[in-house]
Amino acid sequence: MKSTNMNRRDFLKLNASLALSSSSLLSVLGAFTSAHADTMTDYKALVCIFLEGGNDAYNMIVPTSNIAYMDYQKIRGTLSVPEDQLLPLKNTDYGLYSMPQIQEMFNSDKVAIIANVGTLIRPINKHEFETGATNPPQLFSHIDQQKQWMTANSSTIEPSGWAARTANTLPNNNDFTNISVDGSNFMQSGGEKASFEISGTINRFNNYGYINDPVSSSDFDEILHKIIDREVDHENLLIKAYAQNQIKNISYRESMSAAIENAGDFNFTSTLDNETGTPFAKQLELIAKLISIREELTTSPKRQIFFARLHGFDHHDFQVADHPKKLRYLNDTLSEFQAALDTLGLSDKVTTFTNSDFGRSLVPNGNGTDHGWGGHAIVMGGAVKGGQIYGSIPDLKITTNGYTSDHITDNGRVIPTLSTEQYLSTITSWFTGYSESQLENIFPNLVSFNEKNLGFV
Repeated sequence: MKSTNMNRRDFLKLNASLALSSSSLLSVLGAFTSAHADTMTDYKALVCIFLEGGNDAYNMIVPTSNIAYMDYQKIRGTLSVPEDQLLPLKNTDYGLYSMPQIQEMFNSDKVAIIANVGTLIRPINKHEFETGATNPPQLFSHIDQQKQWMTANSSTIEPSGWAARTANTLPNNNDFTNISVDGSNFMQSGGEKASFEISGTINRFNNYGYINDPVSSSDFDEILHKIIDREVDHENLLIKAYAQNQIKNISYRESMSAAIENAGDFNFTSTLDNETGTPFAKQLELIAKLISIREELTTSPKRQIFFARLHGFDHHDFQVADHPKKLRYLNDTLSEFQAALDTLGLSDKVTTFTNSDFGRSLVPNGNGTDHGWGGHAIVMGGAVKGGQIYGSIPDLKITTNGYTSDHITDNGRVIPTLSTEQYLSTITSWFTGYSESQLENIFPNLVSFNEKNLGFV
């Protein structure tokens, strides 16, 4: 057996990547005891796909009418998508780039586009942006804008993510409600129950097939037990509680692994750059498996929120070569994921949607783009009122006096016309059935927007 002399420091480093946060002493195997636990008897799930780095949405969705395309080409220059490669979206003057299955699903009403969405405290225009009075803090910063997207609050430092706050309100919130297949994130942090986090760095769930594990599951359990068993009767109550919780964590992992073994194999074939088994496809395949075995888990969840992440959208360079590959990979994996849900008969029970740090600047910077603001999102699923673009895409037109749109800054950054909170509260409304007033308790700036439900799901 390998590494039998693991010391306490090594154990603590390793344990940080396990499913449960050690700071939260969860009752892993206990049943949910709320008197209202039976109020949500149907099943629904949300799947957030975070496009990390800032997706260039204005090269993902491009105007197709002749005059509008020429205006787009004038602004975007060498980054322009070839007109003959655009895939028309029905009943619109726009086309998708490098995403044929998403186009097909849009045209068959299974995908909607949410236009020009981003972090906002309240609606603003170009003049108000220039005064800076109500701009979200730290615009164009990756980490700050990721936090604001994931916490759904651009007016202050929010200690909890919107998914954690939503889970807190559920009558049957349990240990399997919030699940991440890409480690920790702000969206699911700070809740009454810790999210179940699967890390791609140290992943002990061998049955997921995510990475090759140098230590077998049984050997790893033996190592943990040797370390923890010495502490379960410790006189220090904190150490004792911590050790007991870790024993539960092992049982929790074993329960999940056993259930995964019984899951069907969806055989995702999505690849990027001719590499097989790339992590993002594995993430979505794992989510499909987790959904399929939800009723076998100790506390069978009626509501689940999943988080997956596709890296590599920070295109300061090599955008022309790399961005269409990323879009095609996203297209392929989303298509396979939706097919898996169709096989499970859960298409109308699972809504999948994209987020990203921000959009990109319209003006090229060499062979790439700078950090922007507003961008477009994709929403997919049987419950989605698809085949439509919700919101408005600013006219991409520039004259000698500058941009004609009141939502494009002088340096080519697009000011959002829809807020993250309008977008996410619409999804949460479908997920929970909550009223506008209930949603305002989860999304603190929603009160500043007249249209609180965008109606796409």
